[in-house]
Amino acid sequence: MQGTKFRRNEFIGSADQRGLILDTSAGLSLGVLPGLAHFAEDARPFLRLVSGLVCSPGQIGRLHSLGKQEAGLLVRMDWNNTLRGPDFTLPPTTPQHKVILSAADALNLGACGMVTTILLGYEEEIEAASIRSTVQLALAGMSLGLPLVAEVRPSGPRVSLYGKAVELGASYALESGAEVIVVPHPGAVSLATLGKFISVPWLVKPTNLQAAQAELAEVLAAGAAGLWLEHTVFSLPDAVGYLADLGQALRSDPARVG
Repeated sequence: MQGTKFRRNEFIGSADQRGLILDTSAGLSLGVLPGLAHFAEDARPFLRLVSGLVCSPGQIGRLHSLGKQEAGLLVRMDWNNTLRGPDFTLPPTTPQHKVILSAADALNLGACGMVTTILLGYEEEIEAASIRSTVQLALAGMSLGLPLVAEVRPSGPRVSLYGKAVELGASYALESGAEVIVVPHPGAVSLATLGKFISVPWLVKPTNLQAAQAELAEVLAAGAAGLWLEHTVFSLPDAVGYLADLGQALRSDPARVG
């Protein structure tokens, strides 16, 4: 357990338990992402602005070659096609989810943490498989001192009460042994509920990039560690300035996490 906490401190601050994480791994499912065509070169300016950067297995090696970086490097452990919308070149006909790395693989890649997905709102076998793989990765990571981040994704057509689905997914992640939990913003009522039962650091995906600054204070007050941002940040005209402002707000906000 101590080993996982030590590595967790590389992307969630040990002193204030705050974190600003940028996920660049969606290219596994979507292909080359806007603003990241030359990954190492394009991502390098952001390494000093965030506490953690989530990479695909191929991406993480390119960043290690840069030498010292500020952000902790996490690796995406799974692939799923639920990120693909109907406008995708080959839209998915059925949801799929596959684990692509072992905990030992992640350790060998030099990652300080693993990231996996808990899918909700799909057929029972899809949901069950994602929860089962979360448990297996958490156990394997614990034996190696490598923390697991579980990203709750309630994106399936069966989701009817969104906030309740987020709460359920967070409880699954906690019970599965995740060291860090990521949830989409569920609304004020469910946000308060999450703060009452999640006993590990947790981060929130803002409703959209424009709302992130305003929602940051709200999620910190609820007990969250900070924000989890996706690759869409790279499409902003001044992504560096945007992240610098969020980082400053994260450090200066008086709300403390429990």
